[in-house]
Amino acid sequence: MKTLFQPILTAARNQARYRTTRAALARLPASTLVDLDIHDIDATARRAIWG
Repeated sequence: MKTLFQPILTAARNQARYRTTRAALARLPASTLVDLDIHDIDATARRAIWG
């Protein structure tokens, strides 16, 4: 039974981590994002979580 729910829990955790990462990036000032060479917040957050 544990193996049945494991992928669902992993997906939910990754989604929560994505939302947290994206929110943190969105709070950064634009000048910081440019300095870090981040042009797409969504893509950067996705890459940070899922590779």
